[in-house]
Amino acid sequence: MTVADYSDVPAADADAEIDPHWQELRGGWGLPEAYMPPVMAGDRAGWMRIAAWVLIAVFLTATTGGICLTYGPGNG
Repeated sequence: MTVADYSDVPAADADAEIDPHWQELRGGWGLPEAYMPPVMAGDRAGWMRIAAWVLIAVFLTATTGGICLTYGPGNG
């Protein structure tokens, strides 16, 4: 397999048109808002803040208890 250099990619023609169905080809869905990080500082939903603090507490408790959550039981 040969890897092409970026400079080998030809430029688009000046009269090239964007595919009008491009948005349909993407599948018409995006990632859920809860999955995406906030774009700018501001208020987030209360349940998201609570969920974040619960996860932080679980990982801190496991770490201080000497439980390895990365590799699973018996492998740490």
